[in-house]
Amino acid sequence: MPANDSAKTFLRRFLVFRSIRRKTLVILGLTFLSSFLLLHTVSQYILLQSFKEQEIQTAKHGLNQISKELAASLEVLDTLTRDWAWWDDAGDFVSSPTPQFIATNLGDETFVGMKVDMIGFFAPDGKAVSLHLYDSSQGRQIEVPATMVEVLQENQSLVRHTDLQGVRLGVVVFPQGPMLFASRPILTSNQEGPVRGAVVFGRFLGAEEIARLGEGIDAFLAVTILAKAKESPGQKEVVEKMRATGEKMVISAEGGKSITGAMLVNDLFGKPALLVEASLHRSVYENGQKAISVLRWLFFGISAVVCLVVMLLLDRLVVRPVVLLSDSVARIGEEADPEGRVGSKGPAEIRRLAASINTMLERLAFANQLLAGKNTQLAQEIAERKELELEREGLIVQLQQALAEVKTLSGFLPICASCKKIRDDSGYWKQIEGYLSEHADVTFSHGICPDCAKKLYGDFIDVDEALKKE
Repeated sequence: MPANDSAKTFLRRFLVFRSIRRKTLVILGLTFLSSFLLLHTVSQYILLQSFKEQEIQTAKHGLNQISKELAASLEVLDTLTRDWAWWDDAGDFVSSPTPQFIATNLGDETFVGMKVDMIGFFAPDGKAVSLHLYDSSQGRQIEVPATMVEVLQENQSLVRHTDLQGVRLGVVVFPQGPMLFASRPILTSNQEGPVRGAVVFGRFLGAEEIARLGEGIDAFLAVTILAKAKESPGQKEVVEKMRATGEKMVISAEGGKSITGAMLVNDLFGKPALLVEASLHRSVYENGQKAISVLRWLFFGISAVVCLVVMLLLDRLVVRPVVLLSDSVARIGEEADPEGRVGSKGPAEIRRLAASINTMLERLAFANQLLAGKNTQLAQEIAERKELELEREGLIVQLQQALAEVKTLSGFLPICASCKKIRDDSGYWKQIEGYLSEHADVTFSHGICPDCAKKLYGDFIDVDEALKKE
């Protein structure tokens, strides 16, 4: 194959492949872009939103769990209080306090073993008989601050009971901090009255207790007295929001690392006293983001593989058969050979196209044959017409010559009245037959008409006729 033809073939294949590949890449690109936008929308506004909702539910569940843990701690504290309140020795101690009872039952090991910070005995009229406070940071009992005593005296309902089964259980806020507080009436060991006083147990909501409450939900827990919470703009906003909406819990996300849930805890008197904030690690949200990131990368990887596979299949199943078909058509066009045929390799569509092209070539070949026959017939007719035209032109020339001669004889001719000679253009008189022979293509044969014959040979004619009659 000449170098020029090879270059044309290569250029044709390159243009065909580039055109199909570009269009395919555009279509695939638009398809994958639309799919990616759809995936992004779904992941951003549906999946992530569902993860956020799950986080909110998790945070609410954590706050509920804290409430349950707090209630459980109060129940444990109430159980300890009940055991001491339903004890004859406790009633005897309130009636007649003795140092021996204090030494035996209210040592430091008692506070450590029961994990309490305050134990108090009160008379039926609410006066403190014995009040003890343990400082876990110092590891020993300390003097009860006057402010704590004032709170107990101001709220006599905490230490005075009229009901045998009465119980005071909840959170009491002291100047030293919030405390889990339990109070029960002192009865006999058989749970019989009358009320002989009151036993109170208390446990401060310190760092250790707060950490223990947050262990079950793996959260960082902060407990703030409501009066102090109003001094912080952030906490004040949370409290105001809960009061405005009537919601018991408020969940807010702090960036992408943690989510904070806040709730109000009422004191023993049913009034909001504490703001409990639980900061949870956003593991669900982070895992969701990681899963979405993996999904996106997986989508990109699948898209790249699909593009590669589509391009390879396109080259094998479409481009090559189309290029071969294009080469065959171009070859037939260059050779002007309607008898040629294209190959029929490739998928069914390409084979049908090749069959259609071959059918078209067959019809073109048949049409060319008909056209060739028509051309031959037309050439013959043209040749015949040319011959007729030549003959016509000859006749025209002859006719023109004849007309020219006729015109010469059709002019004014001087003729002698006696001898009938004609004078030519030179002034000579000629016999009429000589003149006509010169000026017209005529030949004369001499004869004699009946009148002249009778005039010249009358006698002889009469004798001859008479002889014929005899």
